[in-house]
Amino acid sequence: MRINHNISAMNAHRLLNRNNAVGSKTLEKLSSGKRINRAGDDAAGMAISEKMRAQVRGLQIASRNSLDGVSLVQTAEGAMAEVHSMLQRMRELSVQAANGTSAESDRQAIQDEINQLTSEVNRVANGTEYNTRNVLKGNEGPDSNALVHRMSTGEPAQVTGNVDVEALGAGDFNLASEQLSVWVDGEEKVVNLTQTNNATTLDNFMDLVNDAIGDSAKAVIDKNGFIEITTASMGGLSKIEVKGSGDAVKMIDSTFDSAAPVYPTDTGVAENATGTAAGSFYFDDMPEVGSTIKIGNETIEFFDSSVAPYVGSNRPIDIAGKATPEAVVDEIVNKFATGIDGVTMSKDAKFDSGAGTSDNARLIVTSNTAGFDGNLIYLEATPKEFTTSLQVGANTGQGFRLEIGDIRAQKLKLSADNPTRNPGVKGASYVKTGATVTDGISASMVEYAVDVTSEEKASAAISVFDNAIVQIASERSRLGATQNRLEHTIANLDNTAENLTAAMSRVEDTDMALEMANFQKVNVLQQAGVSMLAQANQQPQSILKLLG
Repeated sequence: MRINHNISAMNAHRLLNRNNAVGSKTLEKLSSGKRINRAGDDAAGMAISEKMRAQVRGLQIASRNSLDGVSLVQTAEGAMAEVHSMLQRMRELSVQAANGTSAESDRQAIQDEINQLTSEVNRVANGTEYNTRNVLKGNEGPDSNALVHRMSTGEPAQVTGNVDVEALGAGDFNLASEQLSVWVDGEEKVVNLTQTNNATTLDNFMDLVNDAIGDSAKAVIDKNGFIEITTASMGGLSKIEVKGSGDAVKMIDSTFDSAAPVYPTDTGVAENATGTAAGSFYFDDMPEVGSTIKIGNETIEFFDSSVAPYVGSNRPIDIAGKATPEAVVDEIVNKFATGIDGVTMSKDAKFDSGAGTSDNARLIVTSNTAGFDGNLIYLEATPKEFTTSLQVGANTGQGFRLEIGDIRAQKLKLSADNPTRNPGVKGASYVKTGATVTDGISASMVEYAVDVTSEEKASAAISVFDNAIVQIASERSRLGATQNRLEHTIANLDNTAENLTAAMSRVEDTDMALEMANFQKVNVLQQAGVSMLAQANQQPQSILKLLG
């Protein structure tokens, strides 16, 4: 028996402290409902649960983002539905005006209503907003993407011959030849261009081309002077081949209009007298990250090192720190002036764009290979439309791009800023409405609506409205499909979040029944420990009997 050290009391005290600590943690788990209240409770479980929590919260926000996307789509589609209704009414009026029993005064009354409806289409497109962003006038999209494609010979929709065509702002152009050969699906269509003083207008030129190529294809010239030939088999202008000496075909536009169709910003010379191919294009704005230029067999891709390093397999051009298109062209020339087989690149900082001298930068590409087979390099511009990215996932890259087209009157070919022919329908024309757009292309611009003041014009106008109805129907269909997709996305996100939350709960939440059983056990042990410690402390008292 010892007096200095009471080993039994020490043992009882140690066990009591341990039970007290376990009891404290049990009380904490029961009061918080969580099995893991600190990293020490379960280090691995804490790491797993926090990773799951980040995913769950991200999925919940992604679901909310998708709901916002549905609201955006519904806003745009609802406005388009109203435009659809107005287009149906305008077509109705055109059919009425085309009737031979209508008097001149009747057609004028119909024209007045069409004028007002045309203005209202513009007002709806210009005024429909979601969260202060206009979604239907196409002014929130990129100016253009610097995408250059190499055109091959032997394809449909070819323009062949020694012709020099230059589009001017006034709608006139000069011809260096009296004939133009247009190849449609391998068949040559000769267009005779003989005019007084070897000159013609865009409207007359369209008529001549349409008359020559027939129903298998359609030539379209818009008010800015661009020419497009669409074949029934190709569904659109795909390839152009230009052969001959000197400048073969040249079409220039100094600015990119959001209401205009998709056309190259600049088309260069395809082939000179020696058979050496050359081309040029210019940047009227900074290229977007990820856009590419294909020259020969090489692809140049733009990236921004201040955002992320380049990880692709193309030839990279860093646009970080470059404020002007000229600086971008400088970088291309400095890095790849002779670095791509078969071509040489140089820069022309100031050039005639058809509307005076431009300060934008043009990249000139010249082939070093003689006998180059008539290939053309051209710039493909992207039309402006409302574009936004919806983050519909919890992680980087889990989103998709939402695009909503421009539905203003000019885009639908219901209006123009001058009373020229409708480039898409022969015989249709515009008439001054007398109204102005207060929130559109220009606050002071006078609109011109489709003319239905004669039986012939009203008949042609029906096709204009048919095309517009189809265009709006296509946009609404696309938006409807997007809404359905988003609704499925929301359902999937909610399901994923629910199941991931259940998994996280199993890791970090307290099993209350099990923990209450542990609490009762620890409580009994604590009471027993206190009692045994008291007994152990009484043991030294028995030594006094030995001393007595």
